[in-house]
Amino acid sequence: RYYSVRNISSSMGKVYTIEDVTEKVMAENALKESEEKYRAICENALVGILIMKDGKVKYVNKRFCEILGFKANKLKEKFHELIHQEDYEKFKRIFNGKIAHIRMFDKNNGIKWLEIGCCKIKYGGDAYLLNAVDITRRVEMEKEIREANEKMQKALEKEKKFLEEISHYFFNPLCIAKGYLDLSIPQADPALRRKLEITKQAVTRVENVVKHIVTEGKIYE
Repeated sequence: RYYSVRNISSSMGKVYTIEDVTEKVMAENALKESEEKYRAICENALVGILIMKDGKVKYVNKRFCEILGFKANKLKEKFHELIHQEDYEKFKRIFNGKIAHIRMFDKNNGIKWLEIGCCKIKYGGDAYLLNAVDITRRVEMEKEIREANEKMQKALEKEKKFLEEISHYFFNPLCIAKGYLDLSIPQADPALRRKLEITKQAVTRVENVVKHIVTEGKIYE
């Protein structure tokens, strides 16, 4: 058991009062232990954690400091200044239960993309607990993929246009040549007719090759 002992001087001497404070001490110890566990969890978390009250940053964990490259005191002081101006409205929405992707400036004035959400907590009154994940690399990769897709799309369109031009500039003359051959063969003498038929076969072979190039991208008869 835990007891609080006090003494009071009087004309009769000293009067001692003894109060059983076991429950109070146990509660304080439990609270202290709980706070130590909470702090240990926050400080070793893989996500950035920040507590905000009345618009001011009251606590920031190690991971949040690592993401932006600032020490805790400096980050508390400059936090609102580090939010990209164009994303500040998105940032304010997180207090309504929304998750936002916002840009923040790091110590070197570079851009960091953070995915931030928050929830209400009690911290000497009403406060907000924010958690943030650094998604900078993910955003950069998504951008690279979009750019690669755009380049591929342009290449495909260029190839398509090239094949259309091949089709136009090759098929038209070949069709004309075959047309004149078809008209000439019946009217030609046997010796010339044989030569014209061989010529038509050669034109047909070329036509087949061009057709396979246009439709399949392969060269064969």
